[in-house]
Amino acid sequence: MAFRNQRSRVALAAVAGFIAVSASAHADAPKPSFADKGELVVCTDATFPPMEFFEAAGEQKPVGYDIDLAEALAEHWGLKPRVVVSDFTGLLPGLEAQRCDAVISGILVTPERTKTYDAAPYLGTALVVFTSAKSDLAIADPADLSGKVVAVQAGTHYVEELEKVSAKLKAEGKDEISIQTYPKQTDVIQQVLVGRAAAAVSQDTELAYRELQHPGQLKIVYAFPGHDTFGVYLRRNGGDKQAVATALSALAGNGALKSITEKWHLSPGAIAAGE
Repeated sequence: MAFRNQRSRVALAAVAGFIAVSASAHADAPKPSFADKGELVVCTDATFPPMEFFEAAGEQKPVGYDIDLAEALAEHWGLKPRVVVSDFTGLLPGLEAQRCDAVISGILVTPERTKTYDAAPYLGTALVVFTSAKSDLAIADPADLSGKVVAVQAGTHYVEELEKVSAKLKAEGKDEISIQTYPKQTDVIQQVLVGRAAAAVSQDTELAYRELQHPGQLKIVYAFPGHDTFGVYLRRNGGDKQAVATALSALAGNGALKSITEKWHLSPGAIAAGE
């Protein structure tokens, strides 16, 4: 793939070097409870580039920002990393059922989710509305999606945001948004490209990747106000959240997170570890 060819060996070596330094410098850092079994098992939905995805059909191991982050955390604690791939809707239930130790999957930190789970932030992001580059849709407010078909991935925070806007439109006597959900973000993209949906909702991180891969196919028409953050999700278990937050801060401090962020063509200014 073109994106694979664009990643230099120098960048990969830098990531490995930073991870090795982290492991050595923080050998005595606090470890989460699951470290006792010698591995870090992470649940992820590998359909959300550049955070996690399969580079080619048939591949068994996903790649992406979150995969590199999971490996860096495991190395920091002296653990072996293992990735369990799941649909997005099964990520947090899988965590609850102890199929994994953490969820690292481009999942936003929200008040609703943190009622049940702990979350340690690591990367800032913005929620955006996008369309096909061929579309003439222009919106100044989410309410301008009134009467439009909008595609969105099932189980995501995006569904809730659209439902809030749609409910307000209904209360005002206006046409609601026709919200269509799909199991994978790749399905959502396809609906927009073929014209079955007027627009879709995702994160700016994904749109940056899509533009890099397929220039000129998609365009952002609106960015929601405010600041969203991706987080590492954990079961509530003693000091696990603090141990993860401390490790993320260490990886931010020694440059490992910066190296991973630049490797995937994201802005180092978005690093949110330690917040």
